[in-house]
This record gives sequence, structure tokens and C-alpha cells, in this order.
Amino acid sequence: MLLGCLLVVPQPARAATEIVATRLAPSSLTGLYGSAVPVHVASPGGTYVIPTRNGVEFRSTDGSRDTLYGSFRTAGVVSELAVSGSTAYLFAGNRGIVAVDLSDSTDLVAIGSHDHLGAIVHGAFAPSSATLAAATDGDLFFFRETVPGALDPIGPRGYQDGRKIIRVQARADSFLVLSRRQSPTLRMILTLYRVRSGALPESLWEFQANGFQATDLAWPDAMAFLAVGDLGILPFDTETRTPRAAVLIGSGSLVRDVDADQARVVAVGAARTYANFVRSGSKGDLLGSEFDQLTAIEPFLISIVGTRAVLSENDQNVPPEPDEIGRSLIQTYDTTAPIFGGRGAPGGTGRVRSVVASQGLAYVADYSGGLRIYRSAAADTSLVGVLPLSGNSSAYDVALDPARRLAYVAAGTAGLLVVDVGDSSAPALRSTVATPRSALGVAVSGTVAVVAWRDINGGGISVVDVTDSLAPLVRGTLALQDPRAVAIQGTVAYVADAFSGLALINIMDPAAPALIGSAIGFGALDLDLSGTRLLVGTTDLGVQIFDVSNPGLADPAGALPAPAVYGVTQMGQTGVALLGDGGALAMDLRVPSAPRVRGLIQVPGFARDAFWVGDTLLVAAGLGLERFLASAAFVADPSLGFAFDPAAVQPRLTITWSVALPAGAIGWNLYRENVTLSKGMAGTAEYRVNDALLGPAARTVQDRTVQGGQSYRYRLDAFLADGSSRNDAEGVVFIPSNSALGRPYPNPYRPRNGQALYIPYRVLSVDGGRSLVLRVFEMSGRLVRTISATTAPGGGFGSMTWDGRDGRGRPLADGVYFLKLVGPGIDDARRLILLR
Repeated sequence: MLLGCLLVVPQPARAATEIVATRLAPSSLTGLYGSAVPVHVASPGGTYVIPTRNGVEFRSTDGSRDTLYGSFRTAGVVSELAVSGSTAYLFAGNRGIVAVDLSDSTDLVAIGSHDHLGAIVHGAFAPSSATLAAATDGDLFFFRETVPGALDPIGPRGYQDGRKIIRVQARADSFLVLSRRQSPTLRMILTLYRVRSGALPESLWEFQANGFQATDLAWPDAMAFLAVGDLGILPFDTETRTPRAAVLIGSGSLVRDVDADQARVVAVGAARTYANFVRSGSKGDLLGSEFDQLTAIEPFLISIVGTRAVLSENDQNVPPEPDEIGRSLIQTYDTTAPIFGGRGAPGGTGRVRSVVASQGLAYVADYSGGLRIYRSAAADTSLVGVLPLSGNSSAYDVALDPARRLAYVAAGTAGLLVVDVGDSSAPALRSTVATPRSALGVAVSGTVAVVAWRDINGGGISVVDVTDSLAPLVRGTLALQDPRAVAIQGTVAYVADAFSGLALINIMDPAAPALIGSAIGFGALDLDLSGTRLLVGTTDLGVQIFDVSNPGLADPAGALPAPAVYGVTQMGQTGVALLGDGGALAMDLRVPSAPRVRGLIQVPGFARDAFWVGDTLLVAAGLGLERFLASAAFVADPSLGFAFDPAAVQPRLTITWSVALPAGAIGWNLYRENVTLSKGMAGTAEYRVNDALLGPAARTVQDRTVQGGQSYRYRLDAFLADGSSRNDAEGVVFIPSNSALGRPYPNPYRPRNGQALYIPYRVLSVDGGRSLVLRVFEMSGRLVRTISATTAPGGGFGSMTWDGRDGRGRPLADGVYFLKLVGPGIDDARRLILLR
């Protein structure tokens, strides 16, 4: 090998069948609302954007009505957002930060993204310094906004004491961070940062107090107001760092969320409590003239927009089994005249659990919205008819008998519903079948329906004779443990059981259903039967494929590793695994013993079930029915070019491409997978190479984090204006072993009794006898120690040591440090925690 030259690894072109998925308009759009953020404020209200868990809505509130202007959906869980001018930054969990242009309120489009920082759930924007702070539960990141949607990282802040970040608020050029630590005692922590224009973040002060179960923070001026559970609202003077006496709301209700402006403080709490206080005193630190109101349903979040208080409300705090939610709505109040009550805005109908389709119509089991019927054509998303449910019943699953124009709905505590859908605009209940426990799954074949039921005390199946749809009869039952889904082939029922696995049940005698052998043991969540091929989605073993050509026998045929699979479906030789918040994984099933991934479809929402209608894939995605035009395209994979410099420890792989940017795309993202770990499955060990979205003209990017002796698969995605992505190229490269910096040990480092820290490294044999320089930096970037050494004459492995002291021999304080080693082929850094 010639050192110093550029080694080019050719990537041969190869043919591959991939899924090209284009997101269409959703058939339904609901929301689990978060905290509203004002965009333009006027009297009495104004416009605001509000998270919907899977995106954002642009709305207005004034004295007479609530108006929805536009909405945007994206993959990931959007819990909070921040606004800078006409740009909204969505904190979208594992999808990172998604930038959305608000210039046209009726046409919201993505203009950038920033991910691989962990699950981003909190954040705020400081306008004076054009700085964004974004946080996971335990780490805080700062970014400078260069142009709308473009963020440059300017410094992280990590906490090592077990605290959890609860809320980040911004004002002028500063950020106030509320965090909480549970152990060894309950402690509330307030930290103030300042980020001046062009400067790095600086920590100004930190305040800690025991005994406060803090859940939210409002910071309109010098006074901050904290929601502190059953202690009420705690005013806090941020100039003197002095807390005032806490103020109870209502008759001592637990406070969940709070907001404030210069005149008022509003809060929501348990037992449907909305409270409104008038501020007084020299700093507005006194709260009086309280008004209380009873909200429509349970409130969790509150924001002030103009003189309107915008409340986000849900049916209940703890979702009922099995982990569902009920209605979600927005309610608004006039803060200047709270005694006159509020208004409710249209809200979500619940989670879309299951979908099937026939003859141009899609039948949806909506957890709290009942049976909903939509048109399934690619160009028509309209709602045709609804059968609402009564009482505490919930729609979990739906099966169809198209010949008889009947739908069967597993309706929880209401049992099995037989519904006449002859008139799709007016579905009518024909009969009800009681089940021993909540009905959660159903399949039908001819005049036999099999219903899966369960609760916390166990479960089972019921075999129902539906010959007479007006008077169906339960013929027999069989106890199981945790059944989730059912399929029928002839006289055999296949049941996915989350505890015992795949169970085969003989239903030849409906009055005496019986297990065939033992259940195939793994946690099974869903299944789909097509011909003689049975797909089973599992909790830990991905998608299991079985050959069921012999009645009563499930012969294992293959498997595809994946995260927890909540649902499966198939059409022809293409399968789809629904991964919850992870989207939908398309599979090539032509060789069942060796299934392969065809692509990952990013689904806005919790993907649980899907159904093919031609090339349109209908996805039951949590709070809406999503639709994708997903077709197989047999094309030659565009080649990616790979080049790296073997003289560098991290080969600094350069990736180039010549793919044209597709229509509707605004930039590129390049993802990397470890081939050995992922076994070819997209997303298992995925890492985004570029820090921020690459521009449309980009044709090259450098990956500085590859390791020698490893193969990697790279995937080039075009990022579209609606927040989705499209795979445009992929390729594999092998990185030969080279010089490398290892991980320091022990880490955390406790320099007790003279114990040294070891920093291992490896150099090539031809690099022996060369100089090494180790530099130790504080987290702020200040250099505190420099250590020099020489590599062994024959190269190979070696190590350097550090004693935890600075250049003058003084012990350094506890904290996070960075070790940077520079030498032959090595220019790399490692993070270290120092604890004494």
C-alpha cells in the first residue's frame, strides 16, 4: 500500500428492486396537541403553530372562531417546537430537528433537518442572538441560525448528575433551563445560559432546591413561574435568584403546565382545572384575583396567544390498555374575561388501529372514532361514512365479508359488532356478539368469524357462527394468554399471541376449538396470511416467514431481523413490516429463506397496520390514515464513489454521487450502516453522515467516523419538501485497518491512589519512531495539558497515559474533558468523564 496517495475503491453497478414511496394526502388528520407557540400576536388573539405529535398545525384564534390554515406532517414524535420569524423548528424525537417554512400558512414545507443528536424533545429560540437551544432528556445543544432553516452547532452541554431536562425557555439572548433530579432526593434545578451574537454559550448561574416536583416553566420577564405539582405555582426572581412563596390553584389541584405574560399567569392542572391569575407587585411577582374554570376534558398544556389561553386537552392521563389514547382537543379562553368560559376546537378522534379495503373503499377501525369509511383511490381521500361507538367501547380491528357487504369490528368491551356496509355512507349496526373480555382482533372466512379477546386477566378466542348476521352465535371458546391478531385458512385459525407466540387452532368443530401442537414461542404482535405464506410480526425476532401449505403445520421458511414489528401485510412478493414510530419497512419476499429489505418508508405517526390497494399503501398511522403511492422499480442502482486517504487514522472517507435531485426535493441526506451488525436491514445501526441537510447542488460529503477493518453500506436519500425522504442511491465499501485512536480507559476516570488513564492507539509498522502529541481540553475548549511521546520503532499498538492534572501539576476538577491525539495517521479525539 502506498501511503499518502488517494485510494479509490470502485463500486460496481448492480441491479436492485426497491420501493419508491411517494406520500399522498392523508385520508384523515387528527392530532395529539402539544404547547402552542405564537407566530403573530394581535388583540384579542393571533396566529399560532401547535405540535400534533406527528407534525404541526398553523391556526388562529380570535374573539369569534378558531381557524385551521394548514398542517405539516413528518416522521418522528413532535413534542415541542420553536419559532424564528417565519421558520418553525420541530423537535421530532429521534428524527432530530425539522425546519418548516411558515411563510404560506396554507402550504407548510420542510426546508431543513438536523438529526443524530439523540431524541430531541425540548427547545427554544433566542431572537437577539439568532440561537436555538435543543435538548434531549439529558443533553443540551446550541445552534446558530445562519439563514432560515440552517443551523450551525456551537456547543453542547452535558449533565453527569442524573438530572432530566424538563423545559427550555428563551428570552432575548438567554436560555433558562428547568431540570429535575429524582435521586438521592427530589431536586429542582434552574440553569441560566447566555449566548451573545457570535460568541459561545456561557453558563451564568444555577439554582437548586429540594422537594419541588417541577413540570413546567414560563419566563416572560425578570420573573419566571414554575409549575410545581401539588404545591401550585412558584414565582422565581431570575435577577436575584430568589423564589417567592408558591401559590395554589383551585382548591389545591396538582399543576401540570403554566404560561405567563406581563399581565397574567395561567395554569392547568388535575381534575379539569384551568386557573387564571392577575400579576401585581413591583416585578409582577404577586398572584391574585384568581379565576377557575372547568375544562371540557383533562388539560395538560397551556399557552398564551394574545389575550387567549390555548389549552391542549386529552381524555385521560394514563392511556387505557392496550396503550391507546382517546380524544384530543384544543380549548381556548379569553384571559381578560375568564369567567365567561371558553370554546372548544375540533380535535383528534383517537388512534387509527386497523385498515382493510375493498371495491374502492377503505374501512378503518379508529380507537375512539369507531368504524370510518374512506375512499381509497389515489386522488380521492374523502370520508364516506361513520359508525360511531357508544359508551366505553373502542374499535381495535376490522374484517370484511365483501360478498355479503358486512364488516366485523372488534370493539373492545362491546365485543364483536356485525355492521351492514351495503350503504357505505350510512353503515348500520346489525348485531352484537358478547365476548368474555375485550375484543381486540377479528378474522372472518365464509360464515365463521374468530374473535381474539383479552384483558389483564388473560385472553382467548371465540369461534362465532355468522350465518345469520342478525343473530350470530358463539359456538366455542379457547383460552390463550395474550392474543393480538387472527387469520383463517380453511379449518385452521392462526393466532399471534404476544406471550406464547404463533398458535395454530383447529376450528373444524366450531364448538370445540383446539390447539394443534404447541405454540411457536416468540412474542407475536400481528400476522398476515396470503396463499400459503404467513408473515408474523414479533417483538424481538423481526418478521418470521412460514410456509402453511400443509394444513395444521407452520413450516419456518425464513426471517428478517427488525425492531419490534407491530403489524405486517403483503401483496405479491412484497411485504411490509410496520415499526411503530420507526415507519414501514418494505421487504422482498421472492426468496423466503433470504428476504431482503427494499426500503424504509418514513411514516408520520405510529405505524401499526397497512393494506395494499394496487400501488397505494394505506397505513394506519396512529392519529391518521396515511397513504403512499409505493411501487416497485427494478432499476440499476446509481453508483456511489468512495475514496479515502489511508494515512489518516479515521480514513475520512469521501463519498461522491452523480444522481439528479428528484422533483420536489430540497436537499440530500447520506446515511451509513454497519453491514455486519445490520445484516442488510435499513435503520438497525443507522447514522447520518452530514450534520445538516446538504444543499441541492451537493455532490460530495466526507465521513470522518469510519473504522478500519469494517464494511459499511451507504444510502443517499433525497429530502422532500413535505418532510419525507426518497432513496436514490446506495453502495457498500470496505475500510482496511489503519492507524487508530482507541477508547481511553477507565472511563469515567477516577485518579485515586495514583491510577493513570490509558489512551491506546495503533499505528502502521512504517510509522514507527514518529512523534505523538496528546492534548487535553476542558468542555469549554480551553487547553489544560499537552503530553508528547514517540511511537514504537515497529509501529503496532501502544498507549499514552494521563494523571488527571493540568500542565502545572494541579488536579483538575470533575467534569467532561476531550482527549485529542495527533500523530502518524491519527488526528482524533475522545470524550472522557473525570470523577474524583
